[in-house]
Amino acid sequence: MNLKSWIVNREQIGKPCFSRDDVAASFPMLSPNAIDSSLSRFRANGLVAAVHRGCYCVIPAHYALEGELPPQYYVDSLMRWIGKPYYLALQTAAALWGAGHQKVMKAQVMTELPQPTTSMRKNPSIIWLYRKSVPLDFVVRRNGENGQVSYSNPELTAVDLVRYADRAGGMSFVATVLSELRETTNFSGAGTGVFRTAGVADIQRLGYIYDEILDDEAQADTIYAEMMRLGARIRPVALAPSLTVPSKTMNKRWRIKVNYEIEEVDT
Repeated sequence: MNLKSWIVNREQIGKPCFSRDDVAASFPMLSPNAIDSSLSRFRANGLVAAVHRGCYCVIPAHYALEGELPPQYYVDSLMRWIGKPYYLALQTAAALWGAGHQKVMKAQVMTELPQPTTSMRKNPSIIWLYRKSVPLDFVVRRNGENGQVSYSNPELTAVDLVRYADRAGGMSFVATVLSELRETTNFSGAGTGVFRTAGVADIQRLGYIYDEILDDEAQADTIYAEMMRLGARIRPVALAPSLTVPSKTMNKRWRIKVNYEIEEVDT
């Protein structure tokens, strides 16, 4: 079997992603220059994509015309190659839970600091987000097109959407996504669970949106009760912390300084 046949066979057996080291181990008779030359030629011909230095993935025929692999196809292999935990987050995860009112153009991938040495050129459709640590207790693994993928559960997705609102299209867009996601969220027990992964200010903002924007009294009450279980001091915080405009009103329950008017959401 020559190298091209070996690569094609990788896809056929369900292992389309491979490393340069895999090639070297399977073809010890090839020199390093010969391996690099062949892989470069296969990239130019659209047979494989380089998703990281030394890490490649076969491009299936149905993606060949696009000339680019969707991140969900290879992200699990990429992150195992890098050696970091991850999960699909924000709108990408929300869409997997059925909150897909708009097509997600890029995949939002959460991983740990320090930032991995990934290439924007090799991964143009990934938006990287970072935490000090990945809360694996709230990450789901399910089958994707090419093996399994990891993504946040509904509650972590909701918390992250608020926490990273500036990376998720702003608070109005976040509220719209939450309006579709709320059918799958259940915050019972969050005070000793997923709320430990976020700041109290973000939980205040989340509760305010469920309460005042989405009119979801039941879940808002649960969020409030679980926030109280944290035992943290609830301080006044701005709804949109990145904005410097003064607040017009103060929401007493959530201690939210309303410095941004969230556009009307169809609930």
